[in-house]
Amino acid sequence: MKSFYRKISVIVTAVFLISPLFIVASCTSGGIKNQNDQSGANAESAEKDKPAVEQKGAPLAGTQWRLVEFQSMDDAQGTQRPDNPLLYIMNLKTDGTVHMQLNCNKATGSWKIEPSADPSSGKLEFGPLATTKALCPPPSMDELVASQAQWVRGYLLKDGKLYLSLMADGGVFAWEPHAETPYIDKSDAAIEQAILNANPDYKKDIVLDQKARYVYSLVDLNGDGKDEAIVYMMGSFFCGTGGCNMIVLTKAEKGYRLVKNFTLARTPVVISPESNKGWRDIWKMESGGGAKATYVRYVFDGTTYIEKERKGTERIPEGIICLAGQFDYSKGVTLEPKK
Repeated sequence: MKSFYRKISVIVTAVFLISPLFIVASCTSGGIKNQNDQSGANAESAEKDKPAVEQKGAPLAGTQWRLVEFQSMDDAQGTQRPDNPLLYIMNLKTDGTVHMQLNCNKATGSWKIEPSADPSSGKLEFGPLATTKALCPPPSMDELVASQAQWVRGYLLKDGKLYLSLMADGGVFAWEPHAETPYIDKSDAAIEQAILNANPDYKKDIVLDQKARYVYSLVDLNGDGKDEAIVYMMGSFFCGTGGCNMIVLTKAEKGYRLVKNFTLARTPVVISPESNKGWRDIWKMESGGGAKATYVRYVFDGTTYIEKERKGTERIPEGIICLAGQFDYSKGVTLEPKK
């Protein structure tokens, strides 16, 4: 694995070295700094004050990525991988700014790119990052990413992944595409009616003051141009030690109708690019009750979703992250029970 990253680092470095801008900088910057350290400091300060340069139309502009791993060329450090890649998201915006979610911290700054003749590789640099300073629970890679981003000098797109190489053969960050559908916390009468229809025991005399709440995402599962609702329920009526109910609803003549009422669901929920019977597969995480966490794939059988396979949580399944974002009971929409 390390030899693979060594090759990537060599490729990116080669592209970097033949850049005319790099040649000029190499021949001049050292002398200037030695003659006048204060001028160098002033230049650095001016660089920090520069506004982001729009990158619209450039390679990578408008893309999002989640961290896979960092491969250091120092054997003592080796390879580091995030426990939860969804906590490490990089958004390369078209206005030239970069927004990063780094575990419990956030970072913002600028980025610029200079593609080579083959736009799948070239130079890439980040400007200084403004980073929050919360103490994230270990293990965490927030400090590593924030501190090493300033040394990124090149990029390579290979086999669907993005590799960012540090200068001086310092290491390589590997990222994979991140697509998501954020959670929605706005009341929807049609969704609420469908939830109540699917759960007739959710009544006022049973629920009392322990009202449930919900959030949802909208995504077209069957390609008919109409969004299905993926609803995540919260509260004692719908949740247990193994997770909470997740309800899949599809548009009907009036409102929504039930497709599947999943129990024991946890996020993330992934909408797969693969499909069965015209409906996209759904991956959801399951854990609790002493059982090891797993991703479970559900496929459509023509009527509803049924379990197909299970796999470990080392990697997030390919697809669109549904119900994306950090939500809890306090952010959900209150579901009024039946009388």
